[in-house]
Amino acid sequence: MKYLRNLAGAALLFAGPAVAADIPVKAPVKAPPPPLVPVYSWTGFYIGGNIGGVTEHASGTSDFLDSLVGPPFNANPQLNSFTNTRVIGGAQGGYNWQFAPWGVLGFEADWDFTDTGYTFCRQTNVLSAACFDNGFGFETITSKAQWFITTRARLGFLATPWLLFYGTGGAAWGDIETTLTQSCLVAGCGFSTAISLLSSVTDNIKSGWVAGAGVEAIIAPNWTLRGEWLHIDLGTVSNSLSTVGTAGSIQTTVWSRSEKFDEFRAALNYKF
Repeated sequence: MKYLRNLAGAALLFAGPAVAADIPVKAPVKAPPPPLVPVYSWTGFYIGGNIGGVTEHASGTSDFLDSLVGPPFNANPQLNSFTNTRVIGGAQGGYNWQFAPWGVLGFEADWDFTDTGYTFCRQTNVLSAACFDNGFGFETITSKAQWFITTRARLGFLATPWLLFYGTGGAAWGDIETTLTQSCLVAGCGFSTAISLLSSVTDNIKSGWVAGAGVEAIIAPNWTLRGEWLHIDLGTVSNSLSTVGTAGSIQTTVWSRSEKFDEFRAALNYKF
């Protein structure tokens, strides 16, 4: 009997591993891979549009010169200053190069349209009245800025992979239309003009410089949105209108001023 018990125990000892081998074992469950972090790149060409406001700052001297007479009637200089704000809008395009994880270098050109300007009237000589013809005439001066073109470099710092703070600067061009009018309907202008009414319109395409700063954000894989300030300085714009009076005398209206502009605008760009 003892022999049979030993034999049964030995049989179970050898059968145990075989039975255990037949029991299915589940494979370990792998953790899901971490989500992919989007890789933002600023490198590439882009185009877009912008809209905002522009404030014009004009400051200079207007005058009426009469060659027939001497002081104090031969000149009447007056200081004039104007500030005016209008809507501005246009298009821009450029290229960005992300040269480091924290830095972007780019080049941009834009063309914007506006209708900012001013009109004022003034005396001819010191005996005349402003904006009213009391026998010596008066002058009317109108100036209007119609468009701007800038070409600029941009250098930016990435606060995050999708948020760029930048400075910008370069060259600027602007179209300044000036109208000068001498109204001399009562008895001429000054002391000697024989012309009752004369007006001239001049287009000045002036060059200057531009500088500014802005912040731009990637809002979708191919879209960026920015806010930007640009200061444009077109230097001095000078215009004159001359009439011939009696005895070969010359009467001249002069308007010489500095023209500066501040643009505040938002822009939406598509990156290729």
